Amino acid sequence: MKKAGVPQFDYNSFKATYDSNPQLQKLVKFDPQGVTINDSSMDQVGSTEPSDADTVGDMAKRATDVGAGL
Repeated sequence: MKKAGVPQFDYNSFKATYDSNPQLQKLVKFDPQGVTINDSSMDQVGSTEPSDADTVGDMAKRATDVGAGL
């Protein structure tokens, strides 16, 4: 962590940061046993599943259909 330039936390410094940062409290659960990602915070992350309307194949067909715009 030190070589990556990322700050290192011990229990007390992470607790102080956690207690003072509501955004961090929404993302993780913190207790003496450790840190876990809050499952409900993952609901805010967009789906990685492609929609039926925008599949890669459909996009490729539209990109190569040179006669449609003329």
